[in-house]
Amino acid sequence: MSLSLFRATAANRRTPSRTHRYSAVALATTLLTLGWSQRASAQVPTDTGTQRLPVLGRSLAGTDDSTALGLNPANIGFMKGGEFRWSAIFLDDDLSVPWQGHAFSFATPLFLNLSSGLRVDIVDPPDSAAESGNYQFVTWGLALSATDAFSLGFSLQRSYSDSAIHDRLASYTIAMTSRPAPAVGLSFVANDINGPRNQAGGSRSPSYDMGMALRPTGERTLELGLETKYIQDSDEWVPRGTIGLDIAPLGRLTGGVTLHHLDQDEPDYVASLGLSLYNSNPAGSTEFTGGAVGGNALGADDSYANPYLDLAVRTFREPVGGEAPRYAVRVRIESTPDPRGHFRMMRRLWKMANEDAVDAVLLELRTDPADSFAHAQEFRDAIHNLRRHGKKVLCHLEDNGGMALYLCSAATKILVNPAGGLRFAGLKTQSMYFAGLLNKLGIRADFVRIGAHKSAPERLTRTGASKVAKADRIDMLQQLERQLVEGVAAGRRMTPAEVRANIKQGPFIASEAKQAKFVDGVAFDDELEDAVRTMIGRDTLVVDEDVLAPRAPKKFGRERGIAVIYVDGDMVDGRSSTIPFLGMKLAGSYTIAETLKDVREDPRIGAVVLRVETPGGSAMAADVMWRQVELTAKTKPLVVSMGSYAASAGYYISAPGNRIFANPATITGSIGVFYGKADVAQLLNKIGVNVETYKTAPKADAESLYRPFTAAERKELEKKVGQFYDTFITRVAAGRPLNKAQVDQVARGRVWTGEQAKDRKLVDELGGIRQALDYARRQAGLSEDAPIVELPELQTSILGKLLGIDGLRADAQITIPQQISGMIKALGPFMVYESDKPMMLLEMAPVKP
Repeated sequence: MSLSLFRATAANRRTPSRTHRYSAVALATTLLTLGWSQRASAQVPTDTGTQRLPVLGRSLAGTDDSTALGLNPANIGFMKGGEFRWSAIFLDDDLSVPWQGHAFSFATPLFLNLSSGLRVDIVDPPDSAAESGNYQFVTWGLALSATDAFSLGFSLQRSYSDSAIHDRLASYTIAMTSRPAPAVGLSFVANDINGPRNQAGGSRSPSYDMGMALRPTGERTLELGLETKYIQDSDEWVPRGTIGLDIAPLGRLTGGVTLHHLDQDEPDYVASLGLSLYNSNPAGSTEFTGGAVGGNALGADDSYANPYLDLAVRTFREPVGGEAPRYAVRVRIESTPDPRGHFRMMRRLWKMANEDAVDAVLLELRTDPADSFAHAQEFRDAIHNLRRHGKKVLCHLEDNGGMALYLCSAATKILVNPAGGLRFAGLKTQSMYFAGLLNKLGIRADFVRIGAHKSAPERLTRTGASKVAKADRIDMLQQLERQLVEGVAAGRRMTPAEVRANIKQGPFIASEAKQAKFVDGVAFDDELEDAVRTMIGRDTLVVDEDVLAPRAPKKFGRERGIAVIYVDGDMVDGRSSTIPFLGMKLAGSYTIAETLKDVREDPRIGAVVLRVETPGGSAMAADVMWRQVELTAKTKPLVVSMGSYAASAGYYISAPGNRIFANPATITGSIGVFYGKADVAQLLNKIGVNVETYKTAPKADAESLYRPFTAAERKELEKKVGQFYDTFITRVAAGRPLNKAQVDQVARGRVWTGEQAKDRKLVDELGGIRQALDYARRQAGLSEDAPIVELPELQTSILGKLLGIDGLRADAQITIPQQISGMIKALGPFMVYESDKPMMLLEMAPVKP
């Protein structure tokens, strides 16, 4: 609708149309129902004069869009995206209030939890207004949202006019909103604190708004606003009530009533009623609001149908309202995600499954989509979840391996680039042994261990695997191969024997992959959108994942949520860190213990999911973490989600969990201990270095690197390692439905898949992070959309904070050749840990397709 049409509408206001008469009757009936009667002699509200257009039907504590610039600037801090809005109010010419004109506003989140906005009011009062003359108001607002439940706001206002009485009135406003619970919001706004006045007698009185928004259902479906304004110059209280009601699938009904002159027998009132129509699309939403404002406080006894309009364009989506035509989402993976990136990818796919407007998901895999089979199984689960929700999934491969084949076999369809293929001909595992190198250097690895299966020291003490270690590796390889074959067979509608036979023919070019039934066809990148439409069976829009706009929340603030705590990397004493250049992560005992203590004492955290992604490490670090896991599990639901690895010390800290989930391909178990050191005496002798030792007791230098253990010391060390092992199985027995003897039978360093571990009662359920979260929600009584916080927080640089990029650190990783990094990482754990510490560390190399 054009502005000229609006002007024409305004010009014809004196002759109310039939529609306006019907609107007046409806509004009057509503007001009578609420119990307000019409006064015989109307008066103008006290707070008239040079002022902005009022915000009609919106609550002081619950309004989270750009209209908050004129109501409560603190609330723009809660906005999930930007908004541009046009508002207009049209009044009968015989009314005495100046509330006619247009307002243009824009507000958006910035960075560092800041939001800002600008509003311009162009006020054209009715001819009968008490003080005639047009004027403009410019408002600039700034908000800082310390949390999702608390925000501070500030705004500056200034008027401009050819009329001296309206010109140069500059003031400032401060505001605060707190949302302590999903059902309650509280606000306080101090308007025009400086009480601006000009030389012509124009002024704006300081005023103070206090309001409460109540949501009886805990969501925005129904909101009641109870507010009051105190006007300082006139010493008057002005109460106000608002109502907001979501009407699916249209939008939202809003209304409000304000009372003036309470000292009179029958106070004057202003009432409004409006309907907002929302329409969302992948990139945002639009709002069109139409309504009417009336009441004898406007300056006439029979003014009920004064229209107001709003039109808004947003970069966030509304939780109600119409949806754009259905669409497909493109997800492109160009780098293999780490554990945190993997989890965030899963969360995005889960959200897509719950989006009614999403028809399909296009997965463009340009590298391995997961760094382990356990993560690939969680990705497969996300694909199955999409399909259960009626979404179709198309996987497009370029030059991928077995991990992508396994994952994509769950999809509706698999296509491959004509020049690409499948670099897959089976599984393998490789281990490096350094005893020969160490012997040449004159270094002797001296270790004591419990159980033949605890083979981690063999890398340093042998030139190849022992028979037991070899058998363990072969069994692990066979277990994972079976899971892969069964998964591919189920997804591609083949028999396991057929899958195995075809894998032996690999690797495959595109045509060979199709002949082997591992893909359905070939397609270039530019043909993928048509392929999606063909798969769906109709024309559809394909949008990139990063285009999807966030949705406005249904609830106030931040309800109780779930803390996902990562134990990611080798477990060490002290603080978590990353080894530069290698990207090798170290999970520090102090960091994890403090994080567990914090969430245990935080009332905003209803449940904890301990995400274990570690092969183990220091026994001391494990016990420090174990204690905090045990204490937390006694206080609130603590669910363990085992990722790629949760072995040795990783299993140690998992045992006290209330429930343990593992993927079938998770590597776990390895319940055992080893202890040792490197004897460099021969190396020093070769290079001409002599070490003299003076001691006050025979064993003072037993842990020295400059001599081997004596026979007596080895015997005593074996005893101590046995004591550490006994502590280990005691901790496990306390947390699992097993006694110590039963734990010992499945321990002795033996490594298990998650599937095998469940059969041996080392885990409770087979499932990934999605199942663990669902269980935690149920146990804590949390809603499906309960917030999730990931801890410990990543150490982010100042630049990263400004750009909003998590994990952008000053010690950015430098890429080094894969062959060299592989060797260094193999030796890494033995270089990280001190030689005099008992170790609980996984000994098995990863299995790769």
